[in-house]
Amino acid sequence: MQNNDQELIFNITDTINAITRDDWERLFSKDIIEGYGYHKTLEESCLKEFSLHYLTAKRANNLVAIIPFFTMDFSMTTLIRGPFQKLIFFIRKAFKRFLMMRLVFVGSPTTEELYLGLSGDENKMEIIEKALAKIYEFSRQKSIKTISIYNLTKKDRELGNYLAGCGFTKMEDLPTTRLEIKAKSLEEYIASLGSSTRKDVRRKLRKSLEAGSVETEITDCVDNIIDDIYKLYMNNFNGSDIRFEVLTPQFFLNICRNMPGEAKYFITRANGKIVAFNLCFIKNNTCLDKFIGFDYDFCLKYHTYYTTFCHNIDWCIKNNIYFYQPGQGDYDAKIRLGACLLPLSIYVKSFNPLLNFLMKPIVKLIEPKKFDPALKDLAKYKNLRIENQTTSGTNQEFSNLWLR
Repeated sequence: MQNNDQELIFNITDTINAITRDDWERLFSKDIIEGYGYHKTLEESCLKEFSLHYLTAKRANNLVAIIPFFTMDFSMTTLIRGPFQKLIFFIRKAFKRFLMMRLVFVGSPTTEELYLGLSGDENKMEIIEKALAKIYEFSRQKSIKTISIYNLTKKDRELGNYLAGCGFTKMEDLPTTRLEIKAKSLEEYIASLGSSTRKDVRRKLRKSLEAGSVETEITDCVDNIIDDIYKLYMNNFNGSDIRFEVLTPQFFLNICRNMPGEAKYFITRANGKIVAFNLCFIKNNTCLDKFIGFDYDFCLKYHTYYTTFCHNIDWCIKNNIYFYQPGQGDYDAKIRLGACLLPLSIYVKSFNPLLNFLMKPIVKLIEPKKFDPALKDLAKYKNLRIENQTTSGTNQEFSNLWLR
């Protein structure tokens, strides 16, 4: 144990370059996929929505904590969808900041869960208590009145209980997804699906093959096809009703350079034309399918969603990858294809006493399951399990977490 008689000294930096990779990897779990290289890429990508920061803590000149956080103008349309989302966009024609507020988010933008770099030799809750005080101070200096700690998983239960005791309100976030691959071949995987899904997948794959030559290559360099990649990404972005960030071409160019051996592009061509891509991160027997893009002129003809999904499962099987994480959104399709939901939570607190008092009823109105039929009516999926995420990744039995 370290000598905790020395005072904790906190500092806020706006660049990850002020932190060495060795210090980062010492304080964060080595199992996390979205590590130093991912955060470095975010910083280099000139993302307009975010202002990135890192709160660091030293004791006796030893770095003992790294807490990423960022500020952004958060739009409620990220959570609210359907007719209400369209109504908000209509109102914003006259009132541009309607249901939009400046927030401090503790965590990292676009990561799958909350990552905090805390030394195992320290009292973690002491660091978190003092770190929150520093972030409160930062928020007030920036005239930001609301703080959010987001993407907490089951393993963050102690932190969640602490935040609730500090006046934070808990909200269910959009879950992410994970598929445990037990099959020894693609055919065995397809055979494990429900009857109607199994028939549908086989029909789509057959039609895709009949429509033309469909091939997928794997590469870690897209310099010569970056325009195609970015166009496909923007197709997917513009067609989605879940929008948190707009990535830049620099992100797609730099990610493989900063995550060598871990970031890979799966490029799908139909008769030589690029019709889809998946940017995947591979680490510790897990494939995280992070960003995708499709040519919608070809989607129906080639069934590219199912073609790429099955290709990725096949690749994982052949490369001894046991977990495939296809991310947030499109829950109905992912559940039918065998994925489990990984529940995530957000904790929110406002410095405005009235707004903070109203936070609980507001949260109940904008919970994701209010707007996504797949989250609202999970009971219709036979034998569905919702996985409570743990550090070991072990599946647990179905719970009522999303039905309560």
